[in-house]
Amino acid sequence: MKTLLAPNLKRLLKDRDLTVAQLSRATKVPAQTLNNWLAGLEPRSMTQVKIISQFFDMSLDELAYGEIKVKDQNKIDQYSDEINAGIFEVVLRRVK
Repeated sequence: MKTLLAPNLKRLLKDRDLTVAQLSRATKVPAQTLNNWLAGLEPRSMTQVKIISQFFDMSLDELAYGEIKVKDQNKIDQYSDEINAGIFEVVLRRVK
């Protein structure tokens, strides 16, 4: 079974505004290992994946196999369907 580790980890890094280097320093998981996971390579050590899941306060299964829902989504993203449907009007004016 293929894991969802790479896309989930990418999303978590983006949502938490973290770099691979910052996550590596905080968890002691080598940056190269994290970069390999982000590139789609399967982890060799589930212990390291567990460390990352604990850092993000989630279960190992959720990180590796579940689809992560964004809790703190950007406000624009929350209304993208309505914006694209033309429900809102955008007014541009020159700021003095």
